[in-house]
Amino acid sequence: MSGLYSSLLSLLLCALGWGAGGAHVRREGPVQWVQCKALCEPHCPQSSRTGRPCLPLAASWPYKTQRTWSADLGERILRSATPSPRANEDACGGFKLFGDSAWCLAAFADAPQKGLEGLSFGIEERDLWSETMSNFFHMPTKLYDCFQDPKKSPPLSMTAPNAAGPCRGKQSHCYETPYQAFRTCLGPESGVLEGRNYTSLAELLQGRAPLSTHVKMDVEGSEWSVLEALLAADLAKIRSLDMEVHFGFAAASEAQRWQKNPEEALRREVDIFEKLASRFLVVGSNVETNAQGWDPASSCSTALCEEPLVHTRGGFPVNQFAVSFVNPALLRTGRPNAPLALEVAAHGMEGAI
Repeated sequence: MSGLYSSLLSLLLCALGWGAGGAHVRREGPVQWVQCKALCEPHCPQSSRTGRPCLPLAASWPYKTQRTWSADLGERILRSATPSPRANEDACGGFKLFGDSAWCLAAFADAPQKGLEGLSFGIEERDLWSETMSNFFHMPTKLYDCFQDPKKSPPLSMTAPNAAGPCRGKQSHCYETPYQAFRTCLGPESGVLEGRNYTSLAELLQGRAPLSTHVKMDVEGSEWSVLEALLAADLAKIRSLDMEVHFGFAAASEAQRWQKNPEEALRREVDIFEKLASRFLVVGSNVETNAQGWDPASSCSTALCEEPLVHTRGGFPVNQFAVSFVNPALLRTGRPNAPLALEVAAHGMEGAI
């Protein structure tokens, strides 16, 4: 670690309350870990997690450059992605952790309920999110993807078992409740872009009741204008939102903004994410899980790496991760705090349904 970087790191740790008289930094191989303890220890799932993430610091700066704004934006992202103390286990009545999702069970306490629906954007070959909505939470789902080849995706080609009855224990594609699939992507407005069909979330939510819809987005950077419009109009219709965020991906639906001013476009994305986190509550993310595989000393050993567009002050990239939100109107405030259930299923569908 260079003297300058070490000094700056020490100042940062003191500012955060770490250092002499507080928690300390311990060295474990190529990175240093601030002395913090994951709430899930000693049996942490390899899935999204609740609780404040414990993140490493690079033992020495691994990048060719060191942009102040990249770290500033990264810290803002991390703060907004940190689970809210309000979305705790008592208020949620327990959690269900599975894959890239951390669900507050209060959002599903009324399921199955007439009119509830799950919308899934970004399906690929298999969509475990919509299968869980169907087989565990017992609601119909609609699936959208215009990039995936239907020949390789049973749900997108509508060949997966549909409204098949109980799917518990089945390892292959299976939907207990009815689902529909569409060769359509999610964008800021409906239309055709680069030969692909797009629809807007506003159009799909039109006429739906408040707190009637669960949403998953994994749309490779197309989410920002969608979320911007959602914040202005339809947020109250959504019960839970699971998404993989992509900062700086410059998707086709966002290309014009990035061509004009990339840094300004990135700041806009962070602003939108902060506004979303101020309206909804973060339940969990896979930020901490992703950090376990971060090894800059190995990946940047022969030459310094390119600096990520956004990262923490310790160097950890936060340009892509999964995060789960819940509508705060659903928390069990003032109700008996006996948990509804506590489900942890990090591996395979059998444990999830």
